Amino acid sequence: MKILRLLIWFLFIGTINAQQNAAAVIRLFQQNKAVEWHLPVKGKSIPLMWYERYNSLAQEGFRTFVAYHQGAFAGSISVAPSTISGEVWHEGKAYFLSTEKGILKISTEKSQFSCGTCADGHCNTDMGTTTTPKASTTARGVALAEVALPSEDKRLLYNTNVMRTYRLAMLIDYSFYKGHCRSDMDKVKAFMTEVQAGLNEVCGREIGCQFELVNDPRLIITTKEKEVYDRPSVRTVVERATGDFNSLIGEENYDAGIVFSVYKDNRGLAHLGEITGKLKGGCIANHEFYIILHEFGHLLGSAHTFTIGGQTASSFTEPDRGNSIMSYINDPYGTYFSLPSIYTIRNRTNLHDAYYSDKARTKLVGLPQANIPYGEVSDNRAPVIHRAKLKKSYTLPPNTYFQFDIEASDPDGDPLLYMAHQADFKIFGKARFPSNRPTESNRIEFYQPYRKNRSDDWEAVPFKFTKPTETGEFTFWLGVCDGKVGAYKNGKPHVPLYDVYETKVNIVGGTPFRIINVSKSSAGKYKRGKDVTLTWGVDKNIFGEDSKVRILFSDDYGKSYKYVLADGIPNNGKATVIFPTEAKGWNGGNLFVEGLFKIEVLNHIAYAVSSDTPAYLEMHSPDITFKNLPEPVITVKKNAIPTPPIVTADSYCKKTKVNVTFSEVPHDTYLLRQWVATNGCGDKATAQQFIYYEKEAPINSLHFVGDLPKDMHVQCKGEIPEKATVKAEGADNIRIDYEEEMTEGDKKAYKLTRSWIAYADNALPIRHTQQILLRDTKRPELSAYPKSMIVKSEDEVPFKENLTATDNCDGLLRVDSSESSKYENGKKKEVTYVWFVEDNAHNENRYVQVITINPAITTPTVVTPTVTTPTVSTPTVSTPTVTTPTVSTPTVSTPTVSTPTVTTPTVSTPTVSTPTVTTPTVTTPTVSTPTVSTPTVSTPTVNTPTVSTPTVSTPTVSTPTVSTPTETSPEVSEVIIYNGVSTHNSHNYFKVENTDENRPIYVVIFDEMGLKVYENADYGKPEVFRGYANVKNVIGKKELAGTYFYILRYYKNNTLEEKKGFLYIR
Repeated sequence: MKILRLLIWFLFIGTINAQQNAAAVIRLFQQNKAVEWHLPVKGKSIPLMWYERYNSLAQEGFRTFVAYHQGAFAGSISVAPSTISGEVWHEGKAYFLSTEKGILKISTEKSQFSCGTCADGHCNTDMGTTTTPKASTTARGVALAEVALPSEDKRLLYNTNVMRTYRLAMLIDYSFYKGHCRSDMDKVKAFMTEVQAGLNEVCGREIGCQFELVNDPRLIITTKEKEVYDRPSVRTVVERATGDFNSLIGEENYDAGIVFSVYKDNRGLAHLGEITGKLKGGCIANHEFYIILHEFGHLLGSAHTFTIGGQTASSFTEPDRGNSIMSYINDPYGTYFSLPSIYTIRNRTNLHDAYYSDKARTKLVGLPQANIPYGEVSDNRAPVIHRAKLKKSYTLPPNTYFQFDIEASDPDGDPLLYMAHQADFKIFGKARFPSNRPTESNRIEFYQPYRKNRSDDWEAVPFKFTKPTETGEFTFWLGVCDGKVGAYKNGKPHVPLYDVYETKVNIVGGTPFRIINVSKSSAGKYKRGKDVTLTWGVDKNIFGEDSKVRILFSDDYGKSYKYVLADGIPNNGKATVIFPTEAKGWNGGNLFVEGLFKIEVLNHIAYAVSSDTPAYLEMHSPDITFKNLPEPVITVKKNAIPTPPIVTADSYCKKTKVNVTFSEVPHDTYLLRQWVATNGCGDKATAQQFIYYEKEAPINSLHFVGDLPKDMHVQCKGEIPEKATVKAEGADNIRIDYEEEMTEGDKKAYKLTRSWIAYADNALPIRHTQQILLRDTKRPELSAYPKSMIVKSEDEVPFKENLTATDNCDGLLRVDSSESSKYENGKKKEVTYVWFVEDNAHNENRYVQVITINPAITTPTVVTPTVTTPTVSTPTVSTPTVTTPTVSTPTVSTPTVSTPTVTTPTVSTPTVSTPTVTTPTVTTPTVSTPTVSTPTVSTPTVNTPTVSTPTVSTPTVSTPTVSTPTETSPEVSEVIIYNGVSTHNSHNYFKVENTDENRPIYVVIFDEMGLKVYENADYGKPEVFRGYANVKNVIGKKELAGTYFYILRYYKNNTLEEKKGFLYIR
């Protein structure tokens, strides 16, 4: 691939020179697929590499490129024949590129971001200090695992081999079209492709999904008259958004939606995890990419990660405002997901793993579910961390720096990215260590950084490390990922795969491992080739008597450690080493060195440095200067050690020739070479070379033996098999780590993931994973199904039968029943009995028996019974046609309900021939019936079930005379729900009014992560919800605050109904 280099320098203040023509830059990008273009900002140039990426509007002339700066994703642009636009971020600032009248302009924008979950005033806006809330819900824990695990409490980062593609609908409202896009359709489409390129870049590298734009002009509002939102609050938009998308383009024509408008409060908000649910359009943002990515992170399933950011759903895994994209760092450079975020997103994918294998979406793979995307199978294989040298826990003294060396390999040879993130879920205030961006270096360090304050003095950066005397146990995930190559490799899908190792860092009381002093040669200065003595604090009770250390030196203040001064020496608190003779001086000179000493504890994670802040080491001029020295540290095969070079030396002393002696000292893992030079004036200098032996390729190959446990689907928890015993062969001393986790999804569906990792010395590790889907798909069965009938008089109406129900998993269940009557001219004409039963997995069975009273018949007639409702997950949509005889006028509005029941239409006195009944699958049938008990039906929003309903052929009707039915029952006002709750005002609780008396009310409440916080099967007798959790999985304080989601089931006019909505706790 041809790469061109373009260095453009401009003299300007604030923005790019107004006279710069954009044509040359546009031409550069149009002619190449990879470009090096340095972005000019404020008199400097940001070096960026640009790579072309696919977009959905390429046929309309738009090309998209993504930028990388020092290996990190740094922006995206859209290039059209005459315009260039996009966004680049660098050092905490976002730079926006635009073209106006052929002139390329660059503007900056810096503002604070808070996700719209704070829109109700619950955010902590004090960014300067961290305080522990006294009675705040920020102090409570949030449990990400919703059920107790069957054995070890492990968390597994689920890997999928399917690249999922979601159809992304962007609603460009009029205010955004007029403002940000300047009423220019080309600017609209350029913006859309920029966003698509950015989302695909991050999600393709880290999550394993892509987005295809829905190119529909109905989504772009170009006139004020058609404006969807008029400067609304973000919460107003997010609650309407899915319905607006559905109205504009149809629910079946997109998989995820995002709204761009001008809002009066915050800049973003999204429903949590609804990309797999029914609120898939509930995502809104402004034009800044990191806000867009943050809100999409919510839609994909990740909560916040910060500790201080407001009373919103958070895993509390990052200190203060956090570092990653799901934090409130306000730094566009944080365009990456932390391992805890990827964990929650991947687990949602695990629970909703169905996909269509063709773009036409006709070939379903997996069980039916809501909002199924298109998927491409990847043959990528996961990397594996070499666990043999890692420990399950490490003990450290307080105020001690530490580092993880993560050794891993990839079976496909893909380049790897490494990360180590704190993973203490659900514990407020436990996060102490930043979750930094994945890096190509397999060494991840944790230390206290410093910065200059306004007085130009060094100060510790807060919230980046533990306090000097702090102790405690902290959980870390060490991760490796092969996603650097992107979403596609050689034209084939390449899903990013991970391996994660969990370890504990236990900080206990003791002597901090820190360098206390470094002696100087003389007169407060150092001299190359001379002895230097280091002293440090060491706690033998923590590190033991046999602990060893390695001593390193850096001449670029810790960016690299090119010099080894000692290796494998006792960790006894004191060592004398040689100052490197080849240490480079600052700015090319010899008198100052940006020097830093480092001591590492071998087979441990502790380390210490000689200075926490940058400083120059002042140097004496060397007495002796070596010539022809080799590299100070090299790594070679043990049988390919190079011949030592001929080293000479010069000196200021001319009495005699400088004498150089050479020696070698072999060690287990390296060879130490030394050259000692002396002159006639009594001066001596020593140069060293450490030759490390290259690690031999593993000589052993592990493999599992016997039948390995297979993936399976079980109906009931009791059917889950015991953990299998897995064995491996191929090496001595094989260790097998076992991990398992059970996660809960919609409709009481669970995934139990079991994983066995076998490893040994001199062998690559191997893994086997078993997944068990626990999903009860069978409805409970009633003890009988009484048939509908026509009788001659009211006296012949049978009593309602007392039915029971049995479930495959739950056994005997309670059956709810109701009775209703219809009257005509004061006489009872119809009696309806309804039986309803639901199991713990929300499989429902609702059966209706209708008895029609018709004095005109000669013998009682048994009518075909009402078809019951089997519970299946997601329907195949079809549109049934139901024709009925000519009947009276009443109409029922079309409800969206969890278990709609369609009964056979019945008229007063027609003679009906036997109809032909078939059973199509529908989503929301619309049926007109002659007589209705409840004319008004509420419309809750729920998951769409599969409903079986009869298609009735037109019967032969002998022109009956049907009088207009009259309902004699008194009219009852509709159900009222008070959804404002206060934990401090006893009058403001979750109140439900106007339901049927003496009938149970069922209430369940979830937080924004979808976790159940409250449940009551007989609400109001006497307990009511006053803002406190009552379930076991809420850790810590049970006082709640913020926005929650409720599901309410109640009886109205003897009919079971359901409502869903939001409630607000202050």
